[in-house]
Amino acid sequence: MQENAILEHLQRIEKQLEIINSKLDNFMGFEELSEEELKELDDIEAEMEMGEKFPLE
Repeated sequence: MQENAILEHLQRIEKQLEIINSKLDNFMGFEELSEEELKELDDIEAEMEMGEKFPLE
């Protein structure tokens, strides 16, 4: 039973991350980011896909 609750929670988190990612892709001014900033976003996205954590600072 507890495993189901954990899985449901993780699925909600995953959906929220997909929404955040979509908003980042559609962010006004996204095309104006520098190459360094784009690389940083790519690195964060890759880390998220691998399940790694990153600081929200």
